[in-house]
Amino acid sequence: MSTPAPASPDDASPLGAPVRADLFGSLRPWQKAAYQEYFRLPRRDFLLVATPGAGKTAFALTIAADLLARREVAAVTVVTPTEHLKHQWAQAGQRMGIPLDPAYKNAQGRASADFTGVAVTYAQVAAHPALHRQRTENRRTLVIFDEIHHAG
Repeated sequence: MSTPAPASPDDASPLGAPVRADLFGSLRPWQKAAYQEYFRLPRRDFLLVATPGAGKTAFALTIAADLLARREVAAVTVVTPTEHLKHQWAQAGQRMGIPLDPAYKNAQGRASADFTGVAVTYAQVAAHPALHRQRTENRRTLVIFDEIHHAG
């Protein structure tokens, strides 16, 4: 399988790696600007704030797909406030080619190899924080916090 070329010469990431045109080309202008900002500097944290329906999920999954394609991360964990949102993220991830397991339970320990990552709730993480810390630190993992204000 070949890697698609950048959408245009201006669409290369600031770190020099090509942007996947199939993902980047469908982003809104603000999402493209945020994408460029995400890759502008090496970092561990990035906060994106936008109104409901603006496209935060699409943005986050585009970043995830790109990081997975570059092999900068090996897994994705999405943390949500509700069970319903776990399934929404899994459906959106599937559309982007990122299979997320919304049925992951703390008792299973390791995530299934059939998935690129998991979608969990804040309550799941709070119930067994050491498990989730170990799970995300043992593999290069992108962690996406949906509705971060629920993390407090």
